[in-house]
Amino acid sequence: MPLLALLLLFVTACGSKRTPENLSKVKNGMKSSEVQAILGKPDRVETATILGLEGTTFFYEKGEARVQISFINDEVTVKLGSFSESEKK
Repeated sequence: MPLLALLLLFVTACGSKRTPENLSKVKNGMKSSEVQAILGKPDRVETATILGLEGTTFFYEKGEARVQISFINDEVTVKLGSFSESEKK
């Protein structure tokens, strides 16, 4: 029985953090480290500096799920997400 409990813990820990519920936990003003604690490591990161402001966008892409989190000076300013119907449930 302890082996089964350990296996279940492992399987649930490996589940995707990229859910509509977790995206709703991301709030404007959060630091990038806080976002990664909620959504995990991004699949891709793009950075740019415009008029002295450093901008970074995290991209999370898996299956039909697409999430983008944009930061200015390491604070969330914009979050976008689209999920398939099955991922919304």
